[in-house]
Amino acid sequence: MEEYPEELRTPPVALVSLVGCAEHHALISSYLNAEQPPINTLALPDFSKIALLLSKPNKSDPLSGDNGGILKKDWLLKHRTRIPAVVAAFFNYDHVSGDPAQWLQVCSDIENLKNVIRPKNIKLTVVVVQSSSSNEEISEDRMIALRKRAEIDAKYIVVFNHSDDSQLKQSFYRHVAVIFFVVLMSGGLCIFVVNVNVECGFCRLRSTLAELANVYYKEEGRKIKTRVEKKSFNSHELNVRYCFKVAVYAEFQRDWVEALRFYEDAYHILREMVGTARKLPLIQRLVQIKTVAEQLHFKISTLLLHGGKMVEAITWFRQHNVSYRRLVGPADVSFLHWEWMSRQFLVFAELLETSSKTIPSNSNITSGTADQPLTEWEFQPAYYYQLAAHYLKEKRTSLELLLTMSETADELDSNAESVGPSIYVGQFARFLEQGDALTMQSLTDEEYTHYAIAEGKRFQDSSEIIAFLRKAYESFSILKAQRMAYFCGFHMAKEYFGAGDLSNAKQLLDSVAHLYRQEGWVTLLWEVLGYLRECSRKCGAVKEFVEYSLQLAALPVSSDSGVQSFRRKECGPVGPASLAQREIIHKEVFELVGGETGLASVEGISDLKVNGENPLHLEIDLVSPLRLVLLASVAFHEPMIKPGVSTSITVSLLSQLPLTVDIDELEVQFNRSECNFVITNSERPSAAIYSGQQGCRVERAPSLALVTNKWLRLTYAIKPGQLISHMQSLILYSHHNLHKRHLRK
Repeated sequence: MEEYPEELRTPPVALVSLVGCAEHHALISSYLNAEQPPINTLALPDFSKIALLLSKPNKSDPLSGDNGGILKKDWLLKHRTRIPAVVAAFFNYDHVSGDPAQWLQVCSDIENLKNVIRPKNIKLTVVVVQSSSSNEEISEDRMIALRKRAEIDAKYIVVFNHSDDSQLKQSFYRHVAVIFFVVLMSGGLCIFVVNVNVECGFCRLRSTLAELANVYYKEEGRKIKTRVEKKSFNSHELNVRYCFKVAVYAEFQRDWVEALRFYEDAYHILREMVGTARKLPLIQRLVQIKTVAEQLHFKISTLLLHGGKMVEAITWFRQHNVSYRRLVGPADVSFLHWEWMSRQFLVFAELLETSSKTIPSNSNITSGTADQPLTEWEFQPAYYYQLAAHYLKEKRTSLELLLTMSETADELDSNAESVGPSIYVGQFARFLEQGDALTMQSLTDEEYTHYAIAEGKRFQDSSEIIAFLRKAYESFSILKAQRMAYFCGFHMAKEYFGAGDLSNAKQLLDSVAHLYRQEGWVTLLWEVLGYLRECSRKCGAVKEFVEYSLQLAALPVSSDSGVQSFRRKECGPVGPASLAQREIIHKEVFELVGGETGLASVEGISDLKVNGENPLHLEIDLVSPLRLVLLASVAFHEPMIKPGVSTSITVSLLSQLPLTVDIDELEVQFNRSECNFVITNSERPSAAIYSGQQGCRVERAPSLALVTNKWLRLTYAIKPGQLISHMQSLILYSHHNLHKRHLRK
């Protein structure tokens, strides 16, 4: 919304000009601005400046003719800051009632002023500033002469007194003095109340200015409204322009109903121009129409929301979205459409946030269309922030693809140097210097496309996408919509990842992965773990890289899951979730664990390996995410163990990795070290790596191969001398190629 000019973002405020007696302008302007509704002032120190200010500009612009322009870019600003509705001419009392020479100067100033403001229908009021030290009144004959000279009604001549600024300031406020006389009489209390209405001259001035300004805007609006009703033109552009002007003049009068009606009329007429307007090349025509539609939509939404009509505003936004979302235009400039779509959602989210209307409860959400009633999310700014980020990502993708395919990408910047906004909203032109003058030249669609691409390259979309997603994330979190919040958090993390901010990316990804594990969303967890794995690789964190790789390889993804509705690039760094991809990751991580390969960090400086000097210890406890990879179960054969009586235990292991895993040794530890023992793999005697206590019991198993989703059960006796009544805290250590993995049970 900050991209819009202030005159569009704020309601129109009446503008009046103060001329003469410059020493009083600051105080008068402050007072008028503080009132409700406020009145803006344009202060001119003397009458010689008025002709320069209100003179008509020289229309030598070659683009000011019939070129398909709809709205003048500075028309609204002009009426907010340069063209007053009323001119208040200030004269000192001494000049009005003084000698003939002073009176003649007053008459001359009034005549010059009338000649300037008459063509523009600007209203006039005359203010006579009288010193409080002078008790004389202006003669009736002189007041009549002043009224006739100014050609105004007597009520538009205002007189007030002053001595200094402090007294003048006090006289600016109308007040009613209520005087109480209390008389104590025999038998009771008698109260006499006398009301004295003291109305200062300046208060009359303010009411006069407000009245004349309202008359001016009403007359200007009526003149243009008559043209619209009579349809005295055959141009859609003029029809939209006139409806827009009538709406603005209605806003000046604070007639919100009429303003809304004419803004809507302008919007609907504009939509019809998509297939009929031919005065501009195709691309520039679409850009202009969508830019004007954006401004009209903003005005309509603002009026609806400020009027407390939130359901109507949301319904209107939905219709606006439906009307324009398919109006993409040629592929060369499709990124402009997605940027425009993003801005629609962003601005509406900001409007919803600033709206004073309370968001209705779910029970009241019954509007919308019969087929598609409004949803709960459509009342939340977070919904629109999220989609604003989505469309901005679409814009970035389209622009990157266009630049990749373009053979003249390096020439675009030089071709766009002299191009800028034209005098009409949504139009652009080339600026050329001809001597001391600056002229504008129309653009071809090709020239405009070069300019648009060059402008698109200048902006860093990633930071804006992150900002939009963060707003959505925070809003959804406040609403306790955890799943939506973490969905936005995940996309925010991907933006951080793309920007190289791995610390922020990993922090968000870890929290998202935790939720997705709880929810059991395998495909979504696959993508998150893929980004976490890549963050670890770029940071050179071997342990984390192995952990995330094992989790990915163990995810219960079938071979059919590789066929997905989204594009491959959306699957993250590890590609689509499939059994084949799981097997590839499995091989990669075990080659790393076996010391066959290394892990290169993001800078490519180090090649980290797992070996005797850099051992790897992975611990799997009851809450570890690695329980998805390897499960361990231990069962005593007797429910109660008595000292001196032998018993047996069964150790069960289950791997969910896609390929068979061979364990070299399995070490079983109890809370008493004398009970510990080691199980070695008979199939791999050369791989025996146990380095525990001397004299520890060693058992040999025919095989320690873990086949996918098949339990490996190993049963061993515990000798009577080893039994202890409080035996507990079993810990299993599995060894693979010199490197430990701890399984705490």
